[in-house]
Amino acid sequence: MFWDLVFSKHGYFVLQQEMQARQQLQEDIKRLKAEKQSLQQEVIRMREDPKALEEVIHRELGYVYPDETMIIMPASSKKAGKQHENKDKQRNIKK
Repeated sequence: MFWDLVFSKHGYFVLQQEMQARQQLQEDIKRLKAEKQSLQQEVIRMREDPKALEEVIHRELGYVYPDETMIIMPASSKKAGKQHENKDKQRNIKK
């Protein structure tokens, strides 16, 4: 009987695992509710404040006004050097 209370599919160890899973789910729910609240506030702010909406359009969509100039910078030389080294390594592997 003790064996069943501890090691069965409805025993103590399974109960502990289920309690941990429940705790994790409750934490996830709490985090998601906070994220939902934050997003709702952001939506309200964008509906009521045209400047906030304009900022998001600029940042997320890359919108540029007619009197502005967009400058696209090339990748840094460190990244370019690493890419060149990776290409050399790939060539050596193929040979």
